Amino acid sequence: MQIKSKGISEAVLEVKNMSLAVEFWHEKLGFPIVDKWGYNNGQFSNSEEEVWATWLYVGGNTRLGLWLPRDFDQDQLTEKREPISKWNGLFDEGGIHVHLAFFIELADIDDAINRLELCGIDHKIIINPAGHRRVYFKDSENNVIEFYTLNMYEDYLMRLREGLLKTVGD
Repeated sequence: MQIKSKGISEAVLEVKNMSLAVEFWHEKLGFPIVDKWGYNNGQFSNSEEEVWATWLYVGGNTRLGLWLPRDFDQDQLTEKREPISKWNGLFDEGGIHVHLAFFIELADIDDAINRLELCGIDHKIIINPAGHRRVYFKDSENNVIEFYTLNMYEDYLMRLREGLLKTVGD
């Protein structure tokens, strides 16, 4: 049985410099800030005195988190290696980021490219044989970001119609 997901609700990038990251994502790319968190003694807070996390609305049901690295003590690192069900707290970070892609409708991709150019952001455009465009660039932390014109829901429906999906039990 497939989980009935409606897409990605949150994606989080670790950043070394919050002000540079906010300048890039909010001021240059124009994504609105929806929330900011502080972090003190291992707890999240609504304090904006020292912003540890910034959340931006990036479209659809999705927000992007920009988080500073956390400095876990040895006990926390030991606990973090345990199965999640054994954790006393929550260690909501981990893994390796490869890249992050945003769906941009074909009618809007030129505006997105123009925004990158106006901000002096180096980018590479790839057009596949079907005419879908992929625009790659790096953010302030050197994360590879992509704007992609392929609507994954429409692609999924086409693959479903044409019997190209592998489902559980196949």
